[in-house]
Amino acid sequence: MRRGWMLALTLLALAPARAAQAQDPPSGAPINTNRYNVELFQGPTLAPLRITGLGGAYGPYAEGSDGIPANAAAPAVREPFSVGHFDWDLNFSVSFPGAFRNTDFNNDGRVGFAYNDYVFYTLGGMIQVGRFAIGVLGDFQRYNLSPNAQPTDPRSTLTLGRIHALAGLSFFNNQLNLGAGARGVWLNIDSTTNSSSQNVLRMLGAAPEAGVLIKPDYLPWRIGATFRFPVNTPYQQGGSTTYDAQGVQRAAGLAVPQNVYLPWELQAGFAIQVGPRPLNPKWIDPGEQEDQGAEAVRSARAARRIVQQAELAVISDPAQRERRAAEFEREEAYLQQEEDIRLRKMADQMAAERRARYWNWPREYILVVAEALVTGATPNAVGLESFLSQTVERSGQNTTVTPRLGLEGEPVVGSIKTRIGTYLEPGRYTGSSSRQHFTFGFDIRVFEFKGYGILAPATYRISGMADLAPRYENFGVSFGAWH
Repeated sequence: MRRGWMLALTLLALAPARAAQAQDPPSGAPINTNRYNVELFQGPTLAPLRITGLGGAYGPYAEGSDGIPANAAAPAVREPFSVGHFDWDLNFSVSFPGAFRNTDFNNDGRVGFAYNDYVFYTLGGMIQVGRFAIGVLGDFQRYNLSPNAQPTDPRSTLTLGRIHALAGLSFFNNQLNLGAGARGVWLNIDSTTNSSSQNVLRMLGAAPEAGVLIKPDYLPWRIGATFRFPVNTPYQQGGSTTYDAQGVQRAAGLAVPQNVYLPWELQAGFAIQVGPRPLNPKWIDPGEQEDQGAEAVRSARAARRIVQQAELAVISDPAQRERRAAEFEREEAYLQQEEDIRLRKMADQMAAERRARYWNWPREYILVVAEALVTGATPNAVGLESFLSQTVERSGQNTTVTPRLGLEGEPVVGSIKTRIGTYLEPGRYTGSSSRQHFTFGFDIRVFEFKGYGILAPATYRISGMADLAPRYENFGVSFGAWH
């Protein structure tokens, strides 16, 4: 009897869940409910050009503002050419993921939409002051989506922005770097029919992220990891909505979702560098180095004061003691002026020595970076294309792993750097399979800017990148400093 009651209670508890599951439309069916989420997973690597050229494998290396989207600890990492207590870096690049037709951007095995006027660009920078640093980098994309099967259907315009705002701190002379902050996401979708536009989806959300990078002095390896919490934002709509006969809320004919979801991510891996060029040269803190010279000057001044006070103490005549004190004051002012000049020259000399130390290192190297990006599941979700076509195509039902591998070297020393990479884009959709990507990139040194006493001298380069896979191509260019 007791077992019968327990069975009945169990069936009663499971009944609502079974009923809800039964009400969920199967794959391929029209979306006629608001009880679903839209997932913002992007399988292709969209990032600064150096990251994409390395197949997305950059988190365990994480130098410069390039590294901000790859590792939350990147702002704290001092690059070998960073020789000042204060340093900064800027980033800008542009690529064209939809440059060609027949793009299956979401890797569901179908070319269901035409991606038109697709432009992806990054913009950001970071500031380093001693052991502390802050960095902000955003990537932005805008494109038009038109159904291939029904070109007369409404055209959708998507604008998506992701921003990483981070703060970092280094320990043990930059051997341990920690960083934390937030990643924010903004999405806006407008639907256009017969020159009439209406907003159908909008979201704005943020969640924490944290990272670590370990780079022991003079050892040829690094390890790094970052965890990003999920961003789960309730659906927002900028225009008017209606309810159909079944009570489904719609915007421009589309059944609106409950939430827009960016799943959690864990990115971890290692970097190894072979060749005569050091990967982790010891970082010399300019502040500490210059403080050593300043401390010697402070000690000399304190010793002079002791001698002066002792001499004044044995002078009994007040007038004579006052004249001698005035002489000491004039002498001390002159000596301190000379010492300040020597300190400035010493600081300039130390900076020149640190700069020469960097430029005198051999340049031959091969950098190998390997990592895995683990992406969490999204409950009851469909992809963006599924939302726009209003056909159920389940996305993110399982946790997926994206393995990445990249190599970089300088085949023409002092003039050309090249990089290659590969990554396996997972199939996030029901019935879809993984897709192999091959990436290529280069930097070409183009000219030097002497500064002419106004700005700091610098050497500049142009960069290019390509990411090729079945039913997908992406090409990009950028301009920046050569190191």
